[in-house]
Amino acid sequence: TTATATTTTTNRESIAANKPRDHSDVHRTSPASKSKENTTNYGNIESVSTASLELGGLNIRYASMTKRGYYPEDVSKPNQDAFSHTSNFASQASDAFFAVYDGHGRDGEKCAQYCRDMLPTTLARVVKEMKLELCRAEVDSSKEKDRMFTDMELAKIQVQHACTKSHLMVNAGLREKGDIDDTLSGTTAVSVFVQGRLNRITISNVGDSRAILGRRVSREGKGKMKISSVDGAAAYKAIPLSRDQTPHSKVERKRVRSCGARILSLDQIEGLEPLKLDKKNNDKDNDNDENGGNDHDYEEDFDENDDPPRVWHPTMDYPGTAFTRSLGDALAKELGVIAEPEMVTMELEDGDDIIVLATDGVFEFLTNQSVIDICTKFKDPLGACRAVISEAYQLWLQYELRTDDITIICIFVDGIDKDKHGHSRSHSSYHRATLETSDCITFESKKEDKDESKVIRRSSEIKDMLKESLHQTPTKTSHNNMLFLKTEKSKEEKDMLNHAIKRSLILQNMSEKQLEMIYSAMQPMHVKRGDWIINQGEQGNCLYVAEEGRFEARIVSPGSHHTDEGEKVVHVYEASKEKKCFPCFGELSLLYSSPRAASIVAMTDGKLWSLHRVALKAIMNE
Repeated sequence: TTATATTTTTNRESIAANKPRDHSDVHRTSPASKSKENTTNYGNIESVSTASLELGGLNIRYASMTKRGYYPEDVSKPNQDAFSHTSNFASQASDAFFAVYDGHGRDGEKCAQYCRDMLPTTLARVVKEMKLELCRAEVDSSKEKDRMFTDMELAKIQVQHACTKSHLMVNAGLREKGDIDDTLSGTTAVSVFVQGRLNRITISNVGDSRAILGRRVSREGKGKMKISSVDGAAAYKAIPLSRDQTPHSKVERKRVRSCGARILSLDQIEGLEPLKLDKKNNDKDNDNDENGGNDHDYEEDFDENDDPPRVWHPTMDYPGTAFTRSLGDALAKELGVIAEPEMVTMELEDGDDIIVLATDGVFEFLTNQSVIDICTKFKDPLGACRAVISEAYQLWLQYELRTDDITIICIFVDGIDKDKHGHSRSHSSYHRATLETSDCITFESKKEDKDESKVIRRSSEIKDMLKESLHQTPTKTSHNNMLFLKTEKSKEEKDMLNHAIKRSLILQNMSEKQLEMIYSAMQPMHVKRGDWIINQGEQGNCLYVAEEGRFEARIVSPGSHHTDEGEKVVHVYEASKEKKCFPCFGELSLLYSSPRAASIVAMTDGKLWSLHRVALKAIMNE
């Protein structure tokens, strides 16, 4: 989601497309760790890092990856995402820090890179200063101070205080940075501070990037969940460790309104949707206001299916932030968009096997559970990162003319050594530095916090677009012609098509009768290496499902055609029966008959199945 907005159509389009590219280095892992770091040209992926660490009682493997978005109106736009990982954190070999950042606005990539460089170092400095202060208060000798510093573990409240202080310091430093204009630019940040000797993590979040935990579970009885054995048939439940801080949240909405902000969607700002009087909502949001009410009488309680609500100046059409917390965004700070993070502190237990940090480009079409489900299919975190990014990117291309920047850190917790855990705590004689009661905060499944909300909204938008598109489609093909186009399918082919269609937001909710007709109407296509399936700029009318083969999505430079010169590969589709992977492309043609935004080229011999939009209209009219 982008940060700033104005009321012109051109700028509105730039809001939807505002994201982009990070060429600089990440924080390196310690030399003692088994690490492998490289930059790779995996499609549009710019930076990949992977390593393993032993952190006190925790053995972890992690990988991080970022992929630049595809912006047809600005093909050279930089990646505004960034990530960082730091081992030997705050001079403590058992601690580590991981974070992802999602910049926005004109200087968004600069904001993200500044915070990537400064947040870990600032937090490390604050943590060390707090420990040194405790040491000075407890003992006199330098030798005893050194021993105490090494053994010390900050309490939960102290860690959270350090995290809050560091975020505020970095936000202030960004404001003072002369070569970065953060007036209408900024970044989100979600991080995990790992205290390995305590098996404890602290999540800090500003904005709408996310942290999620994959917990190994087995279902027992009615709705009861318990940790499953490693040898058993393990399933994983996604546990949210952060929530999107947006005007959808009542608490967030109340704060920004108390600072004078208006909460309106772009459609309302531009007069495309009416302003609705909602006194009930205003009373709820302002029941503690000194003035007893809200100065803005026309405010609406937004549903997940609505155009997203944004934060606006009381009388001017800026800044238009779709989130209520961030680093940077100086003008928005005057309207209650704060840099103070929400935090979750918890102690990891057996079965807490996966931790994911990711920017919102991942979650536009994927739920938390979908991301964890993908990660569980891989034995290494790098494979999990590649798969999540590939799936998210592919879904963007299926339903949009562009993609967001996408960044993920995936951490696999291979083991929790309880002996080391207990030994560390029992030998700490400084009660002020020991762990307090763990408070694993889980966010209730309230309407404003549902992680499916983005997917619900996108699905609703797509279904409406499909209905409108098919309503405008000429009905040249009659029902009789549809029967003529019908081709018999084997059970294996039907199963394959069903597997592919279940992943389609457009087709997944069709009735059984409609699905059978869709299977019958899909036409087989055998392609050879070098065949151009889709040509950029031509009108699109078909959806394609790949059963076999490897296909590249390419952006062709003006004036070039069917050559390798001036072409840029933006995505690779690989079909595999063994992996049950049957990617779709060309779905935008079902939503509207528009010029293709990219070309699709067969890199191997393969087999496709096509569905024409006229055939789909005939089926939906049945």
